[in-house]
Amino acid sequence: MDPSRTKPSRGARLSKRSRQGDLREKSADTAPSLRAPELLGSFRVECEATIVAIRSAVRALCEAAGVDPLRPQDVSRRLKLNKNLTWKFARILIESDALDATPMLPGPEGVTIYLRAFESAGVRGDLIATLRDAIESFDAMVMRHFGGRMEFELVLDGLRTGANLEQSRRLAFRGAAGVFGVQAAARVTAQILAPSRVDPSQADLALMAGLVGVRRLRPIARLPVFRSLINTNSSHPTPRPFIASGAGSEPDFLLRDFSSFPDASVSRTEADGKFTIELDNGPLGRIGESDLFFGSLIERAYERTGSSTNTVAQFITAVTIPSETFVSDLFVHRSIEGPDSVDAAMFGTLSGPVSHDADAREPARIPIDCTPAIIDGLHGASGAKLIEVANVPNYLPMVERAFAALGESLDDYRLIRVAMTHPPMPASLVVRWKLPI
Repeated sequence: MDPSRTKPSRGARLSKRSRQGDLREKSADTAPSLRAPELLGSFRVECEATIVAIRSAVRALCEAAGVDPLRPQDVSRRLKLNKNLTWKFARILIESDALDATPMLPGPEGVTIYLRAFESAGVRGDLIATLRDAIESFDAMVMRHFGGRMEFELVLDGLRTGANLEQSRRLAFRGAAGVFGVQAAARVTAQILAPSRVDPSQADLALMAGLVGVRRLRPIARLPVFRSLINTNSSHPTPRPFIASGAGSEPDFLLRDFSSFPDASVSRTEADGKFTIELDNGPLGRIGESDLFFGSLIERAYERTGSSTNTVAQFITAVTIPSETFVSDLFVHRSIEGPDSVDAAMFGTLSGPVSHDADAREPARIPIDCTPAIIDGLHGASGAKLIEVANVPNYLPMVERAFAALGESLDDYRLIRVAMTHPPMPASLVVRWKLPI
């Protein structure tokens, strides 16, 4: 459940034997195939033709040089080429889908190095020219359709089934951090859905949210780091603080026991039942890092059963600051029905807050796998380890403090978790399930 444990790249998923030796048998674990390939129109046909031409030229070159292109380590040794370069051309040959082969094509410098090696081996010039021309034809085609390889890769990243926009999200994190001048190591949210002690037909919602390792990349004054968000389309009481910081203190929205902002200060504004926490200016980089957590409680926030006008329970977590990792936890009391049908999705919020209406927000869905994990057995030391979040040491103590403040026991709850690296922003995660009638 550690979001920092990302799955390896396509190259890393090859077996050791495949990386080092014979690639004539294609690995079963390859790049995800494209969904809705018809969206690419005539490009797909043109791409197939150019990749066929490139494959044919590579085979002809290697045959003339007396090497097997599907034994990249042997080609590397005999032609004195970098093995990563020979591996890329081997993968171009073995990918069943031409579109999956395109990311393996080296750039101009790599192509030049590759061709020079064959020239030094005495291969005929016309064979070398054939491969050069085929790759130039590919680049011209990509330029005509998309403007260049970088733009083409972004298109493919959004079409590959199961690829989860990993490349685009990494690029977006770095770019957004530079544009907005701020980044965080982690964005975490814990919500507790507890039976209401006032009305058994309803449930209370406690929220703890945090940013860990917030860094300024340039001078920024009064940075809004948290804003309240009411996660339902029905009216209910105003959020209130419920966790006290320190013995004898009153509950506060800012959880000072779990926050650290040594070289800055925070301010809070409240209006119309909503509140905003802002971080004032401070040093740049690591020496100015801050950890900020806040908590609130909404009583009678959710109906436990559905009606003709209220059919789903849904919980929204907004991502508004570039973050390296993201964890959204929902602790649900075992007496609450419905979570067995839970699903989750991420939606872009460029045009404003995410809609509570499923049909209205669907066009903004981001193609990322947000399948929730349902975790039972939260009691004892083993349960505590299931709750912990890597690189967020205050997370478990904060959750335990919240449960104590509510007078609830973790033994009576199960955890619904969604975790990922480089969450898109601005975006919102929606976790929902169908309410029982």
